[in-house]
Amino acid sequence: MTVTTKPKTKKMTETEESYHNAYQLLIGATDYDKLAEQEVFYLPENHEDPEVTIRYYESIEDYEKCNQIIKSNDI
Repeated sequence: MTVTTKPKTKKMTETEESYHNAYQLLIGATDYDKLAEQEVFYLPENHEDPEVTIRYYESIEDYEKCNQIIKSNDI
């Protein structure tokens, strides 16, 4: 008998979610109206500044996201 299970998806912390939301805004994948459709959403302080989000993704070594932010914001 073979048992297959779905891989567990890790629930994001509030910090991870806030930077994910900021990233989505910075690359144009979402907007404030779409975020507002959620019951609750988080954003980091000064999330409009791409450097804030870039520093976070550098700290967790997610350089693909850093590159995408730079490309999307002509930095």
